[in-house]
Amino acid sequence: MKLQFLMLGLEASSALKSVYAASDSKATPYSPIPTNAPKTWVHPGVFVSGPQLDHIAKRIEARENPWTEALDSMLNMSYISPTRTAEPYETVQCGPTSTPNIGCYQEREDSMAAYMNALAWWITKDKHYAEKSIHYMDAWSSTVQGHNNSNAPLQAAWSAANWVRAGEIMRSSYENWSKKSIKTFSDMLRHAYIPIIEDGAPQKNGNWELVMIESTIGAAVFLEDAALYEKSLELFSGRVPAYIYLTSDGKYPVQGRGGINTTAEIIKFWHNQKTFPISGITQETCRDFAHTSFGISSISHIAETLRIQGMDVWRSTDVGARVKAALELHTALDSKEKPIPKWLCNGTIPDTMNPMLEPAYNALAFNLGHRMPFTKNVLLSQRPAGISGHPLFIGFETLTNAKTPFKL
Repeated sequence: MKLQFLMLGLEASSALKSVYAASDSKATPYSPIPTNAPKTWVHPGVFVSGPQLDHIAKRIEARENPWTEALDSMLNMSYISPTRTAEPYETVQCGPTSTPNIGCYQEREDSMAAYMNALAWWITKDKHYAEKSIHYMDAWSSTVQGHNNSNAPLQAAWSAANWVRAGEIMRSSYENWSKKSIKTFSDMLRHAYIPIIEDGAPQKNGNWELVMIESTIGAAVFLEDAALYEKSLELFSGRVPAYIYLTSDGKYPVQGRGGINTTAEIIKFWHNQKTFPISGITQETCRDFAHTSFGISSISHIAETLRIQGMDVWRSTDVGARVKAALELHTALDSKEKPIPKWLCNGTIPDTMNPMLEPAYNALAFNLGHRMPFTKNVLLSQRPAGISGHPLFIGFETLTNAKTPFKL
C-alpha cells in the first residue's frame, strides 16, 4: 500500500513538472528587476495606457468580442448606476474580514465605481460617466483623512489601487476635472494612503505587500514622484522572488525581508510546505487559491504599469517566468485538470482563483508567444472577467487586457 501511494505521488509530481517545465529560469540569463524611475512619465500610465484604451474603444465600436460583452457586463452592474452616490468616511476602520466595517465596503465600492466610470468614459465618450467618476474621487478626497485597525494597510492599498487608475484616466482625458480637485486628490493620496502603505509589510502574507507596492507605484506615477517609485520598486524586486518559487532558486524559496531566514522559518511562512520539487509554488499556495491569485494579480498589474512606463519586466527579468509557472500550476490544480499531489499542501488547497488571468495571459501568451494551456482554459471559462464577490482591486480585465497588442 505504501508503495502504491509513493508511485501515485511520483506520478503526480511528474505530471506537474510537465506543467511548469518551460517556465523555469535556468535557460535564460535574466536581468534583475530595475529600480529606477522613468525619465519621462507616461499618462495615463497605471495598469492601462491611452493607446490600449483607444484599441478597446475601436474593438467595441466594431461590436467585436470579447470586449463588447465585457463592457456590457460592466455597464449592467449596480456600482456604475447613474443614481448611485458616494459615501465617504473621514476615518476608515477595517479589521480582519472587514470586522469592524466602518467605511470599508463603501471605500472599496466607491473607488471601484470611480475606475469603472473612468473606463466607460474613455470608451464611450459619454460625459455622464466622466462626471460620475469625478464625483467619487472628489467626494472621498475632500473627506477621508486616514485608515485605522488591523487591516488598515490592506484596505488602503486595495482602494488606492483603484483610485490611481481612475485618476490617471480622468486627468488625461477630461478637462472639466479642475486643477483644484486634482490637487485635493493628490493630497489625499499623499496623506491618507501613502504613509500607511509605502514601507510594505514584509512579515505579512505576500498578497498584502504586493498590493501595497502596486498602489504606491500607481500613486508615484500619478504624482510623478520618482523617489516613491524607486522605493516601491526596491520592495517589488525583493518580494517577487520571495513569493513565487522557481527551482533555480535552490532547494528552498528565496528569503524575503522581515527576518524570515532559517529553513524552519521559511517553511512556516510558506504555510508549512516542506518540499519544492517544481516551479510555480507560491508563498500562499497552501493557504488557498484565492489569496494566491491576489498576489499574482498584483505582480501582473505592476508589470503592466512598468511596461507602460518603459520597463518591460515580462521579458527582461524573471517576473514572466515566475508568473507563468505560478499560473500554469494553479490553474491546472484549481480546474482539476491535474490532481493536487499529497506532497503539496497535504493534497488540499481550498477556495478558488479570482478572475485575474487576463493581464498575464495577454502579456505572456498573446504578445510573447508562450504556451499556457491550463491558464487559457480557465481564462476562457471566466470571460467576461468582472469582479469576484465584493469589489477589492481586481476588475474587468477581459475588457482592459484581452488580446491587446503591446505595440499600438
